Amino acid sequence: MGKTSAKYNFKSSGFPMVSEKTTFESVLGMFPVVFYDDFIGSAGGDIFDGTIKWGVVDVNDATEAIVANSYCGEFLLHLHVTTENEDAVLYMGNNKNFDLNKGLIFETRLTVTTLPTLTAEAVFGMCADHNLDNDTATVSAWFKLDGSGALLTETDDTTNDEDDTATGITLVAGEYHIFRIDFTTLTDVKFYVDGVRVAAATTFDMSNISAAEGKTQPYFSLDKTGDAGLGDVTIDYVKIFQDRS
Repeated sequence: MGKTSAKYNFKSSGFPMVSEKTTFESVLGMFPVVFYDDFIGSAGGDIFDGTIKWGVVDVNDATEAIVANSYCGEFLLHLHVTTENEDAVLYMGNNKNFDLNKGLIFETRLTVTTLPTLTAEAVFGMCADHNLDNDTATVSAWFKLDGSGALLTETDDTTNDEDDTATGITLVAGEYHIFRIDFTTLTDVKFYVDGVRVAAATTFDMSNISAAEGKTQPYFSLDKTGDAGLGDVTIDYVKIFQDRS
């Protein structure tokens, strides 16, 4: 790690944040509510049986697991070559402990180890309840991509729906990036890749969510419909910061 930089009113949140100057990874966020998971542990442990912290959706030959002996901890979502519907999801079992109305900031470092092919696509960000059809999620804000590697952004607040907004970035398989979604201003939700704002020409307005609709969960999905598509997403860490009240 190189030098760090401290911002004492991060994204106008009113809270301080210490970040790595080169990668822009959030090193220390002094927010009232902080969630952090580096996926350090053993595969098959109770933390991944859906009763402690995370839950998974596992349809057909898709798999989800901690990567054994991974450096600094990783979690893998995998689609198999079998011709069938598959869904690999890491989420919190629809237990929505995080509130978009509290100035939430979502951050993850991950790599698309194998770009999704055929009908396969990946999404990652914040979501209300899981749905096998990502486009029908009632409340969501996430990054999205398929086999082209073209990175898209999407938000939906039950009223405003901004689908498939281009970022101008094409991801390369195996390269890690830091992805951040900033909800501190719900009338203008912002997306960042490696500290640089993307899709800035689009206003992502999520201000129509009610108090109940603002309750969300971190969400990583890799799915396909009825073909032999492939895909692998390797998640290094997840960080979420928000106010408490």
